[in-house]
Amino acid sequence: MNFEGMDQLHRAGNISYGLLSLECGVDDLNIDICANDSVGFSYFHNKFGMPYDFLLKCSIDSGHFLFVAMDDSNRLLGFARFEYADNALDVTKREGIKIVEHSFCLLRSMEVHSSYRHIGIGRILFAVAVGHLQSNIMAMPDNAEAARFFRNKLQFGDIGHAGCKVSSRYKDCLLLPYPKSRILLKTLARNYPRMVFPELVDLYESLKFKSNMGKPLFKSDIIKLKSNFEESGHLLDDKLSSEITSIIRKISIV
Repeated sequence: MNFEGMDQLHRAGNISYGLLSLECGVDDLNIDICANDSVGFSYFHNKFGMPYDFLLKCSIDSGHFLFVAMDDSNRLLGFARFEYADNALDVTKREGIKIVEHSFCLLRSMEVHSSYRHIGIGRILFAVAVGHLQSNIMAMPDNAEAARFFRNKLQFGDIGHAGCKVSSRYKDCLLLPYPKSRILLKTLARNYPRMVFPELVDLYESLKFKSNMGKPLFKSDIIKLKSNFEESGHLLDDKLSSEITSIIRKISIV
């Protein structure tokens, strides 16, 4: 997918996940705002009366990292905003040498379109984002439901139990430590491969069924399976990876 100002980092079905770095790209997004009985984005609109295009542009202008999920119609399905929290670092000295723990990023906000919640978009978006940032990730959810989501779905824990020292202003944050944050997409792919790689899994199962039934296989599908597997297979668990490798070999022999 070619979208101005966005570095695509992952694609699942018709949904692209990436880092949006140009304000002009925000103008090309179709942003549904939830008003009255409509569907769309609602938190910033309802709480602050803030236009979402203004919010997203300000994030980019402020040097924050803006990650988005969007479909092929440029409809915004979700976004996550991060900023480096350099003042969170605890700098110590060991034998006269400054020792700085791995960098910290603070999740400023995250929201998913109301019609696209509970199907994994938020988790994939977050996993793609933190994998790209390669930092310790802090979050300060403002309600109990959000806190449960961060703990249960995104694997955050109490910052005081992580064994790292941070500024007192962040003492109530939840923390997803590095390198756990770096491998979150891999963990997600191994637990929910169809959610993260729907095309790869669907194509594999289709070719496996056709092969077992003695039906003709198209060369274009075989090439596509090999290409998708070479690109993403390292994120799958060993069992599924072995099964896909086996069917590729079987098809190649035939």
